[in-house]
Amino acid sequence: MMKKTVMFRFVPTMRCNFRCEYCFEENNQKKYSPTMFDDHSVQEWVEGMKKFSGYNVDLYFWGGEPFCIEGTYDFVRECCKLDNIISGFRIDTNVSYAEKIIERCPSPKIKLNCSYHMQYLSLEQEFTKVKKLKDLDMVGMVNFVASPYNLTHLKDDYGMNVQDLIDKFGDIGVFVNVAGDFAYANNPKYERYEEYKEFIQQFISPEEWGWLRGQHSDERECSAGQKMFTVNYNGKLTSCISDKIYGDFFKGILEPDESASICNKNCPSLVAYPFRMDNKYSSINSMLKYVNRNQKYRDTIKFPYKNFEF
Repeated sequence: MMKKTVMFRFVPTMRCNFRCEYCFEENNQKKYSPTMFDDHSVQEWVEGMKKFSGYNVDLYFWGGEPFCIEGTYDFVRECCKLDNIISGFRIDTNVSYAEKIIERCPSPKIKLNCSYHMQYLSLEQEFTKVKKLKDLDMVGMVNFVASPYNLTHLKDDYGMNVQDLIDKFGDIGVFVNVAGDFAYANNPKYERYEEYKEFIQQFISPEEWGWLRGQHSDERECSAGQKMFTVNYNGKLTSCISDKIYGDFFKGILEPDESASICNKNCPSLVAYPFRMDNKYSSINSMLKYVNRNQKYRDTIKFPYKNFEF
């Protein structure tokens, strides 16, 4: 019988070594947040994962910066050795620890979402780190936020626009995702909202823009309770779709919903909306599928590049 595929979402910590101006997270949280290894060792987490051999498991790690704590490297390395962990799973990182990732947990099973934060890494530093990871087939995409700081410094420091940045990474086979700055992309009252929206939609499709803005808010069926679970620090398995406890990670217990549930949440995240059943997006390896969709969309655009400056 074919194994079911489920996603386990881990947040190793909300700590981070960066203090980016457009981040949603408070600096105090970035410094003092707890970690998943405070009360349970790496080996306990690994032994828990082994108990889910009856499933194909798609992992997702985010934060904070997952790799700013030691346990993440060892846990990720051991997960990559397990046959039930599928290839292509996503980890969000600011790539400041790229060399340490390569040393401690290299694996083509991992596909990194490599955020480019210009306040902390020069273009050549970012490019060099991403290329090293790409050489090991560990890059899913580079994520670039089209914020005032980033667009200004891209122009002033390097004489480049966003299309130039896309082309530079494209030369090594890496897709650059252009993300809207929440302060502008999620604010229809911004006086240049339509212009900014048009700028971003040169790189992601209008449909994808809508999903990322949570513009599809009607109730619909969603498979999150069947397929996507957050692994809490105490091992309890929860899902975004309800307050229900779905199992215990350390005991190897998982009791998914038998059928899809009705949900009215907006789900404005790439990880979440593929589980909704009012679109045809695949929830497995969702970042890689997102890259493929939007690369094909870019290939259809015939009009000249239009720049945007704040």
